[in-house]
Amino acid sequence: MRNRTVWHVVVSCAICVCLLGCHSRTSPKPVQSKTPASASATTSAPGTGPEKWQHHTQGLPFVVGYDKGLQTAQPQGKPAMMFVTTTWCGWCTRLASENFNDPEVKQLLGNFVCVIVDGDTEREAKTRLGATQGYPHVVFVTCRGERLGECLGYKPVSAFKPIVENALGRARRA
Repeated sequence: MRNRTVWHVVVSCAICVCLLGCHSRTSPKPVQSKTPASASATTSAPGTGPEKWQHHTQGLPFVVGYDKGLQTAQPQGKPAMMFVTTTWCGWCTRLASENFNDPEVKQLLGNFVCVIVDGDTEREAKTRLGATQGYPHVVFVTCRGERLGECLGYKPVSAFKPIVENALGRARRA
């Protein structure tokens, strides 16, 4: 009976980790970027550079930093996609590699200011976005920072694309 209980606990923990994404540094190995480092993040926060985030940006024009992202979005009147991530999160790089390289998702994301929020260093922004349950955590907000939608954990293109479409639709109605 004891072995059965232990087995149930182990399986339950494994399911939680799979559903919620990365919670420790024991995540899968990063997926190699299909784009050159020079095509990654366009703006760097102090102590960060485009090369640090190349596996997360996949050639999309990203701004690094929550405040910088909103400062970029406001004058353009565009909503923002806040990608709360870390450099060590394998599920984050997998989400980026699969979703940000999909032509339809990439086209949809062109309607947003794409922002990297470093979960290791931007703790206040992470809390403000409600992204405290693990990585990856994508939060879509208006140019004023009002929530439009979110994606918690890794999602394949078939599940991620409708989330982006829904957030874009809400942004257009806002």
